[in-house]
Amino acid sequence: MDSWTNTATKAAKRAGKKAGKKAALSASLAALVLAAAPACAGEGYLLHRYGDKPTRGLIYADSSWIETALSPEEESRILFADGPDAAMSAREAAPRSIRVFEVMEHKSAPDKIVHHLQFDCARGQARSTAVEVYRRNDTQESRAPSEWAPTPAGWMTQAQRFACEPASRNPEHGMTPLDGAANQLTVVDLSWQRFWTDGKRPRYTTSRSKTRIAARRQEVESTLARLSGAMDQVHTELRDQQDDARAQAEASARNARASERRQRTPNPALESWIDAPVQLLVGTWGDPLSYREEDSSRWLHYVFGATGPMREAAPSAPAADTGRCTIRLMVRNGSIYDYTASGAGSSCKNAAVPTRSVSM
Repeated sequence: MDSWTNTATKAAKRAGKKAGKKAALSASLAALVLAAAPACAGEGYLLHRYGDKPTRGLIYADSSWIETALSPEEESRILFADGPDAAMSAREAAPRSIRVFEVMEHKSAPDKIVHHLQFDCARGQARSTAVEVYRRNDTQESRAPSEWAPTPAGWMTQAQRFACEPASRNPEHGMTPLDGAANQLTVVDLSWQRFWTDGKRPRYTTSRSKTRIAARRQEVESTLARLSGAMDQVHTELRDQQDDARAQAEASARNARASERRQRTPNPALESWIDAPVQLLVGTWGDPLSYREEDSSRWLHYVFGATGPMREAAPSAPAADTGRCTIRLMVRNGSIYDYTASGAGSSCKNAAVPTRSVSM
């Protein structure tokens, strides 16, 4: 069994078990994504051609293979600690992981090479995390990974552009879109059927019987089917985790804002109107003296005195006038989101602001 099939089988067994802990599913995500991607549809491209007949080579990539190098565990940690915006920023800043497929024409050359690459888009550097070499005599070998270094010219630069600059994936930048996905199972046949029709495809040799070959093919197809289902499960679980983390982060931010607001509010009645529908507030307080649009929010302007809202007060009336409390309420998505209050002395504390009843 080759390393890819072995990896896929192990991942399928892990994913096939009913995972009671979301952390375990997150830890499996990276391996499952890499193993299952050949079974998933994507956008395949021919990135680069080199050499002359009969020593030509073709370089392929597929957008479905591009992943952030930020691990699911680290992304979840940032999400819980710093919120969804920080997690998104970390994801975008992390290097890109991608598999690139190299197909070679000459009979003495490997049939294909699978390059596991990472690109640091900001620094223009690349490294290889693994290289799988498949030969036509049914053998394979692995090559040592490499350290971070400036991205070499040629097909590596093209692969970096493909991973880091989605807008460049077009013929103007030397990238030929394919009719389907580009993956380990399709690129060799595609090369000979579409791009090397003038060449002679070398023969394959193997010591395995037809029965063993058929059994292995069935094994691979079965593994891919299990992985496809496992991928759906893992992605669902990860989305649930991210949704939970986002909700917790938003709730935490909301509670912190509410705590700060309660400490500074001059009139506790104002706090009762947080989250109230704006129609209910206007129906109780009356129309605002003025309002102001700001980004996705609307600010309502009121002036209250010791006996209630001051309908005749002009919006330009000084906030420090004795007995006046200027209240501005922020409305978002149809509800009261925040407020400010200002006035001289105890004007706001003594202002006759209605309290929202529980039944409202």
